[in-house]
Amino acid sequence: MSITKRSLAAGIVLLAGGMTAATAFAGTSLFASESNARSVCGQGNVVWAVRDSGRYFKPGSPGYEWGKNESKGAYTCEKNARSRGWHLAKTIQ
Repeated sequence: MSITKRSLAAGIVLLAGGMTAATAFAGTSLFASESNARSVCGQGNVVWAVRDSGRYFKPGSPGYEWGKNESKGAYTCEKNARSRGWHLAKTIQ
């Protein structure tokens, strides 16, 4: 059996076993939706990271979800953002 077929079979087994998408992709650190990030990071730990600037924003701050429509950022756990070397953006409230 080829590697591709084995990988596909393993994925089907995981999904058939009742694992949620968040559990199956727990090692993923960037998320397209806030709810997926929250299911892995926990409530209050999700931030919006702007990939090309190395900065991240907390919910409710100016800049949160900046560039979302242009795919310039992603949701992630705050600890993952810090481990990548990204810094909390300085914002004026």
